[in-house]
Amino acid sequence: MSDNEAIRMLIAKSCLTLDDGDFSAYLALCAPDYAYRIKAWSPELRNDMIWLEHDRDGLAGLFATLPEHLQRSGRLSRHVSTATIEARENTEAYGVVSSLIVHHTDLDGRTQTLAVGRYKDTVAWVDGAILLSAREVALETRDLGIGLHVPL
Repeated sequence: MSDNEAIRMLIAKSCLTLDDGDFSAYLALCAPDYAYRIKAWSPELRNDMIWLEHDRDGLAGLFATLPEHLQRSGRLSRHVSTATIEARENTEAYGVVSSLIVHHTDLDGRTQTLAVGRYKDTVAWVDGAILLSAREVALETRDLGIGLHVPL
């Protein structure tokens, strides 16, 4: 399998594990130094708003406390299309940009688009496996409503 195909499969699998709420499987796709961030540009502030920022251990802690949070009922479905994969010079890492659409289906079966944006991922070979080293979710959407405490 080529590096590009392995990278596309990693990005897709990261979405499927999150869709299924299988957070331990998601973390297994992440390098020990993983960094995660959700941001959105605010034209009013003329600056990025950081909505969520954690390292791998911070995400594990967040996942452990999810039952204590008010959560949106229903299911999220992430749809991703990898646009570019670029090798980083003098490293075993790649920069990957993907388009992202997140849909929410409520308990009555109604589906709405929740968010639109891009994944800006760094992936790298670690001990023979391709893993996520960093993910920045750059959102166009600036209103996600309440009860969303999971990575997009």
